[in-house]
Amino acid sequence: MTLLKIANWNVEWMNRWFTADDAGAPRLRRSEEVAGVSDLQGLCTRVAAVIEAIDADLVALQEGPSRKSEMSLFVSQFLGDRYEIQGPAGRGQQKLYTLIKRGSPAIADVFRITEELGFDFEADWEVDIDHDLTLDSYGFTRPPLVLRIETSSGRMLRLINLHAKSKYVHQGERLWRDPLRRDEYVREALQARRRISAEAMRVREYLDLSFTQDEQAAIALVGDFNDGPGFDYFEKRYLTHGLANTLAGSPYIPPRMLRHGFVDEMPKELNWTAIFDDFIEEVTNRKILLDHILLSASLYWNQGARASSGLIEHDIFNAQVRDDLTGEREKWPSDHLPQSVTLEL
Repeated sequence: MTLLKIANWNVEWMNRWFTADDAGAPRLRRSEEVAGVSDLQGLCTRVAAVIEAIDADLVALQEGPSRKSEMSLFVSQFLGDRYEIQGPAGRGQQKLYTLIKRGSPAIADVFRITEELGFDFEADWEVDIDHDLTLDSYGFTRPPLVLRIETSSGRMLRLINLHAKSKYVHQGERLWRDPLRRDEYVREALQARRRISAEAMRVREYLDLSFTQDEQAAIALVGDFNDGPGFDYFEKRYLTHGLANTLAGSPYIPPRMLRHGFVDEMPKELNWTAIFDDFIEEVTNRKILLDHILLSASLYWNQGARASSGLIEHDIFNAQVRDDLTGEREKWPSDHLPQSVTLEL
């Protein structure tokens, strides 16, 4: 039996650690050049310590740097060059990467997929984004990073690293609290959610194509979905989609549904990956589950028995929390907690 461990982590704004893309070869900025950081080298060391302590064969990362050479610098300087790099994928300054542990006994080979089954994640598609009953051309804010993994036991699986469109609205709290401008906030928030819904439906389309080709397709969908497991203010009142529900699939076709890799194994009080102040519901320090690992049935089960186990890596993360540091950004290694799942293949 082969054991394969997959980790997932949004490492907050890694691109800010590095000098500008047009400044030549990559290098780390001075600590004073990074907002909220007093010791950038120390922060990088602690982020690397989290990755090493999880000790996964595959580490999916969101909010990675804009250049692969910058990720290579981080892996070389802080992870002893013990990981190969796949990526980046996406646009702008928050890109998607997957690190592959060198010499992993579970992995035989890794291939990147950009087009498959007549499907291209980089291509635009038609969808009504602004709810004017006219189809628009829309593309992923951050096209997913898709890998085909060949295990040492001969299994093939696909790893999809997804960072969905953000719900963020510029100056959102100020707009929401102003009775004369609240409608402006609602319109922008709903448009962001329609875009998130469009991206979720597009990924689900790819999953359904994959299952049409092979009902036993082995697929792990991981990432920051920018969505909780429940319904928020807008989903309840304006009937927008719940992203995780859309991605998981229809209960009318159980073999094509994705199972959650860790949510039912975590104690209720620890079932969260991020904290934020929710000014809509008036909840301070709200703990929410934004980050997920979803598994196809062929990975979740093996001959009727569960073949996976997962968790949110609170203990490993907390070991690198430094409340004594002066910079707000560096107190925690990131604003998201990492998660992992171990598969029996």
